[in-house]
Amino acid sequence: MIPLPHKIFEKVKFLVGKKKSIDNKPFPYLDELVINYLSDLSSNLLSRNDLRNFPDVTTFAFWCRKSNLKKIVKNNSLDELRVGLGLIYHNSPSNVPVNFAYSLAFGLLSGNVSVVRVSSKYSESRLVIINELNKLLEKTKYKKIQNLIHVVQFEYDDEVNEFWISNADGKLIWGGDKTVLKMRSFKSKPRSREIVFPDRFSMCLINANKVLTTNDNNLKKLCENLYNDIYLLNQMACSSPQLFVWIGSNNTVKKSKNKIWGQLINIANRKNNLKPIEFMNKYVDICKTIISNKNIKKINIKNNLLYNLELKSTKDHNKNLRGYYGTLNEISFTSISYLLPIIDEKCQTLTYYGYKKDNLKKFIVKNRLRGIDRVVPVGQSVDMDIKWDGYDILNQLSRNIVIK
Repeated sequence: MIPLPHKIFEKVKFLVGKKKSIDNKPFPYLDELVINYLSDLSSNLLSRNDLRNFPDVTTFAFWCRKSNLKKIVKNNSLDELRVGLGLIYHNSPSNVPVNFAYSLAFGLLSGNVSVVRVSSKYSESRLVIINELNKLLEKTKYKKIQNLIHVVQFEYDDEVNEFWISNADGKLIWGGDKTVLKMRSFKSKPRSREIVFPDRFSMCLINANKVLTTNDNNLKKLCENLYNDIYLLNQMACSSPQLFVWIGSNNTVKKSKNKIWGQLINIANRKNNLKPIEFMNKYVDICKTIISNKNIKKINIKNNLLYNLELKSTKDHNKNLRGYYGTLNEISFTSISYLLPIIDEKCQTLTYYGYKKDNLKKFIVKNRLRGIDRVVPVGQSVDMDIKWDGYDILNQLSRNIVIK
């Protein structure tokens, strides 16, 4: 057990878990009790009458449902003995409030005690999950894992961060380049493992010819999937598409855009519930972009939900091409090979439509790309997985004990 010094205890607010001391002993990898706990958490969340108001909570609840957890167990169970590292410190981001829950699940599934720091910024979605976490931990059957789960809040404080990091056997650091570098400045255990999620950039690749030749049902499905990628997290996640790359002739691309964006606006009008302040922030951002970015060729604003910025080139794409709440940066090429100068180590997710998986695999291997850690169909950009940012997270957060 790790006792909390009084000066640390006074600065930390515990939303879930015990307060005076923290367990740091490893737990079994993919333990059945943990699986049942997460499964019950999923069931409780999915049974809420107000769940439709929390699409991000819904997505998490589906991720940790029993069937998906069984799939994870099946794909990762080994004959070898594997246990957790001990204590994992998670620094979760504020831009995606539900991210903390995925990070916590990774820690539990890999067999670790977790201290998860969440932002002090209010989030109703996060509160919904925290309430359900606490309710389940009160049940007698989950007494054995009560010491594994700690969700905390504290203001930015070097002393508190250093306490957690210096005692942690592993770290999951979400939040961008500055956060990663700051956390690395604190003293760590020599054998402490680290998974970091710095600033990343994601793209969507669309074959314009395939858009024109698809039937109405498939086109509708494509637009629904684009809505999920763009609006479910309002492009806040690192895996949310920022640059939309169209491949085809000018005429083909123009016709394809007309088919897609009109339908997408109709879906967004029906489903989206942006707040007035979000509309205003979006408008202010685009005004700043117009003033500062000479790379803008054309802007199409059909309504407040969808802004389309056509670019002259992809110069400085990682710095300037950031859009939120349905602000799409677009560029057209005649061949996928023109993507090569865009792809660097900052590039995380490539969503695609109209391409075969094997062809994209060959494109990555042949060109020895330094970037792209995920290639998924349109609609799956924000689908969290235990393999993320190039890491096999569960294996990274556990240790393999050899017994001969």
